[in-house]
Amino acid sequence: MTTLESLKPTRKQTVKEITERLGISMSSQYDWCFSDSNDGPHLLNIWYDHMIEENGEIYFIDNSAEWADQNRKTAVTVQINRANAVTSTIQTAYYKKQPVHIAILDGVRKMGSRRETSEAHQRELDDALWYPHHKGNDGRIRVIRGKPQPDDFEPTTDLFPDQSVETRPIPQPPAKLERNGVATFPRDSEVIKAVKRRAIEGRCEICGKEGFRTSNGDFYLEGHHVIPLNCGGLDDIRNVVAICADDHRRAHFGEDRHELRDRMIWDILHVHYPNETIFMELLDEKSHEITRNSSSVRMLEDNKTDS
Repeated sequence: MTTLESLKPTRKQTVKEITERLGISMSSQYDWCFSDSNDGPHLLNIWYDHMIEENGEIYFIDNSAEWADQNRKTAVTVQINRANAVTSTIQTAYYKKQPVHIAILDGVRKMGSRRETSEAHQRELDDALWYPHHKGNDGRIRVIRGKPQPDDFEPTTDLFPDQSVETRPIPQPPAKLERNGVATFPRDSEVIKAVKRRAIEGRCEICGKEGFRTSNGDFYLEGHHVIPLNCGGLDDIRNVVAICADDHRRAHFGEDRHELRDRMIWDILHVHYPNETIFMELLDEKSHEITRNSSSVRMLEDNKTDS
C-alpha cells in the first residue's frame, strides 16, 4: 500500500515536462495550476508537507483562497491570482466530478521581511489520480488520492450538508441602525462569501452567465437579498442569491421584478434548500407583501447592493 512517505519527490521534473506528458498547455512555469478548459485535464502543484495520511487515505485540504485572504496585504498580486486559480480549478473538478493530476513539490518555503517565498527543489508527477471530496461541516474540499467520488455523490448538497439534513432555526431580522439620519442594517460578510461559493463555477444563479474574472482571480458576482433587509428580510444564506450585475439591477428595477423574486425563492433557493419549505413560505409571504405595498416597492428600489 502506498504511504505518504513514499510519495515524497526524489527528482525535479520540469513543469514543461509534466504538462507535455499530460497534454496541457503551459501558460507559465511559475503558475500553481494548469488546465486547458473546464473539462480538464487539470494539474495542480501541491507541497508535500500539505498532504495528510489518515485512516488509510492520503489527501490534502484546499486552503488556497484562505491563504490569499490572509496574505492579501503582503503577497504580490500574481501570488493572489495563482492561489485563487488553484481553488477555482479544484471547485471546477469538484462540481464536474472530475479527477485532478498532482505534481508533488518539496523544497524551501519561508517568510521574508514582507511576504512568503518558496523554492521547489523537487517536483514529481504522481501517477495516481486525485479526486475532490467534501467531508464534515467546515466547507472545505478534501482532494483524496486514488478515491473516486461515489456514484451518488451530489456536489451541491454535499458542499452544504446542512441544507438537506435538517432545517435550521429562523433568526430575527437584523436591527435597523440610524447613522446621520440614514437607516442601515448590519450585514455578515460571511453570508455573501458562502453564497458566492454556492454559485456553481462562478455563474449567475438566475441566467447562468459566468461572472468575469477580477484582478484577484475570483469570479465577479453580486449578492442579492431576495427579501431586502429594509423590507423585513433576513441576512441569511437562505435569503441571498449570487447573481450578475445585470440581473441584480433587474431584481431591483425591472418590470418583472416581482415575478423574478418569486422565481428566486422557489426555483433557486428552494432547490438549494429543499427541507426549508417553511422558511421559503415565509419568504413567499414577504414577497407578496412587497408586491401589494407601494412603499415596499420604493424601498426595494432604494435598497443597497452587495458585491
